[in-house]
Amino acid sequence: MKKYLFKIFIIIPASAFSIGGFGLNIPYSSFVVDQSSSDLKIDILGQMEKVGQIDRFGFENAYGFGGYLYLDIIPFIDIDVDINLIGNLYDFSFVNDAMELANQTPDTLTFAYVSVNSYLTIQKSIFKLGIPFLAKAKLYAGAGMNRHSSTPFIDQKMMESFVKNANGETDLKDGSFDSKALEDYLSDNLIESTGFHLQTGLQFRLLTFDLFAFYRYTMVSDVIPESSGFSSFNFRLGLGI
Repeated sequence: MKKYLFKIFIIIPASAFSIGGFGLNIPYSSFVVDQSSSDLKIDILGQMEKVGQIDRFGFENAYGFGGYLYLDIIPFIDIDVDINLIGNLYDFSFVNDAMELANQTPDTLTFAYVSVNSYLTIQKSIFKLGIPFLAKAKLYAGAGMNRHSSTPFIDQKMMESFVKNANGETDLKDGSFDSKALEDYLSDNLIESTGFHLQTGLQFRLLTFDLFAFYRYTMVSDVIPESSGFSSFNFRLGLGI
């Protein structure tokens, strides 16, 4: 009897899995953004002269949430769609000539890095096992395309958008911070990029509840400064359909 039950557990047809599912996705993205410093320069009589400095403090990793939908009604492959938002906070400071003359401490501000990401993945089961009508599990791997829309990191171009004088004109030498101008700049200058990714993980099902744990490597430029890719660990909880 035990031997017969063991065979049922191991030899289970692919059709015993559902036709798809949907639910909540929690990504944890792993990367490092190094600290950087740069001079603020303006053109004075044909010469680029330093009028201040900006320091961006480093940070690590990003956290987020999103949703997913997958279909496994196509023989031999599954189609997985994932949309998520990740982000973290970092600090930056700047000082200009007017602040130095007034012996004013450089302003240190907290800024948000945010990226909205979408992934389309074609994946295939490597190994499956289960108990009919009760629980199932599978190991899978896949590859696909991704698209990202992320906020730019602080630099002189961005500073020029929100360091204004009393007349609302750009003034890196003597101006001050304009939060509304910064909001307008961010909404108009999101960085769009596309890339390729690989992923592998495990899916567990108990009755109609799905639990996923998988690793993904995203190969894309412009999402993380001076990096052509980043890793992420993803956890999902959802329902099968």
